Amino acid sequence: MDDDDRLIAGRYRLAAKLGRGGMGVVWQAYDERLHRKVAVKRLLMPAELTGSQAEEAMRRATREGRIAAKLQHRNAVAVYDVDHEDGYSYLIMEYLPSRSLSQVLAERGPLSVGETADIGIQVADALDSAHRAGVVHRDVKPGNILLGHDGTVKITDFGISRAVEEVGATTSGLVVGTPAYLSPEIAKGEHATFSSDVYSLGATLYAALEGTPPSGASDNAMALLHRVASGEVTAPTQAGPLTPLLTRMLSLDPSQRPTMAEVRDALTALRSAPPMTVAAVTVEPQSTMPADEPDAVTERVEPEPPEPRPARRRVALLVAGGLVILAGAVLAVLLTQDRENTPNAAPPPATSSAASSAISVSTRPFASTTLSGTPPPATSQAPATNPAPNDGPSALSTVITEYYALMPGNLQEGWNRLTPKYQQSPAGGRGGYQTFWNRIRSARTSGVTPVGANVVEATVEYNFKDGKVVRERHRYVLVSAEGRWKIDQSTVLSSQTF
Repeated sequence: MDDDDRLIAGRYRLAAKLGRGGMGVVWQAYDERLHRKVAVKRLLMPAELTGSQAEEAMRRATREGRIAAKLQHRNAVAVYDVDHEDGYSYLIMEYLPSRSLSQVLAERGPLSVGETADIGIQVADALDSAHRAGVVHRDVKPGNILLGHDGTVKITDFGISRAVEEVGATTSGLVVGTPAYLSPEIAKGEHATFSSDVYSLGATLYAALEGTPPSGASDNAMALLHRVASGEVTAPTQAGPLTPLLTRMLSLDPSQRPTMAEVRDALTALRSAPPMTVAAVTVEPQSTMPADEPDAVTERVEPEPPEPRPARRRVALLVAGGLVILAGAVLAVLLTQDRENTPNAAPPPATSSAASSAISVSTRPFASTTLSGTPPPATSQAPATNPAPNDGPSALSTVITEYYALMPGNLQEGWNRLTPKYQQSPAGGRGGYQTFWNRIRSARTSGVTPVGANVVEATVEYNFKDGKVVRERHRYVLVSAEGRWKIDQSTVLSSQTF
C-alpha cells in the first residue's frame, strides 16, 4: 500500500519520505490539528525477533517514545506524540530541515577540529541532560546527529533501540545497533550505560575527524563487532588537541571514560579560549571520503567475550608539541577525577588555565585560479614593530571584505594578503591554494564584525562550480606585516552545505 497522503492517528498527514534506516522509516508530515510540519517515524523490528517478541518490542518502543517525549533540550529532537496502529508504532517528532552528520561526511569528507568540537559540545550537552534524567540514548552515531540548515545541531532517536535490546535479551547474544559506533561492552552483549553513550560519541567525533570509525569499517559485521569488543582502536592522526579527550572517551574500561558533562566542558574550554599560533589542521580538497554508514544491524555474538587483542593505540599527532602539552594540560584539569556514571554526577569546576590555550583551524585555504611570480619565502617574518596603516574596526573589516572581493579572479593579490605561515598551512602552499580556488565560481562575505583588537568574524558563502553552496562562519586573526594587515589564522565556527 502507498503510504503517501496517509493519515496517522487521525491528524498527521504523511508527505515526503525523508529516509530509511535499520530502525525505521521517516516521513515529513503535516499536523492537521496544530497546523505545523512534523516528522513521523514508523518503527521497524529486526527480522531475528519472533512474532511475539516483535509485538513486545513495539509496546516497549511506544513506552520509550513517551519517556523521550519528556526530554526537552535545545539540542535534542523533541518527541510530540506516539501512536500504535496497523501493527506499527509511530513516533511523532519535531521536524528539522537538516542533513545528518553521516550525509555530510559522505559528501564532504572529514571535518576540521573546530567544527567537530562545535558539534560535540551541542550533542554532549543534550546527552548530559538526558543522563541527568536517567535516560541512556544507546545509539549515538553520525546518522542520528542532525545538522540543521540554521546551524543548530540536534540528536535524535533517544532510547528506540532499548525496546529491541530488552526483548532480544532472551535470545542468546542479540546485539542491536550500528557496530562501528557501539561501545565494547555492548558489542559483548552487555547492557548500555551512560559510559556507553560517551564511547559512542567519542567514536562519532573520531569518525568526523578521521573519516572512518575508530575500529575501522567492514561489511563483515561480526568481524567488526569482535574488533570493537576487544578494544581495537587506531590512534587518531587528525585530532590535534582533542586527542587526549578522545583517548579517554574510547577507553576499553567504562570506568576510565569521562562523564558526558566532562566531555562537554572539555570541548568548550578548548573552543572558548583565545586563539594562539598553532599548526592548523588542514583538510585537503580531495580528502578520503568515509564509507557510507551501514544501517543498524542485529548480530548474534557468543555470550563469552572474545579474547582481547592488543589495541593499536599509538601516538601520532600532526600539531606542534607545545600545543599538545598545553591542550593536554587543559584536559587534564577538566578530566582528572574519574566519576561514577550516575545521572547527577556534576562536572568539575572550571579553572583559569583553560583560558591559556585554544585551537586555530581551517578547512578552507585562501586563493585564485592562476598564480604567477614567486610567493614570499616561507621563512620570512614580519617585523614585530611594523605598524598597520590603520587599526580601527572598519579597517579590520575591510581587510576581509577586500580579500574575498578578489576571489577567485585575482589569486596572486589574494596570496600576497596571507602571512607566509598561513600560505604554508592551512593554505597548503601555492598548489593547495590554487586547487581549492579552481573549484570555486564565486565567494562573498556578510556579517563582517570585529570582535577583538586584531580579530574579525565573517560569514563566507562559497559557490562551487559543481553547483554546491557552502556557507561558513569564520574567525580571522590578523597581523601587521609590510605596512598592511595580513590574514594569519582562521577558525571555522560553523558550516552548512546546500
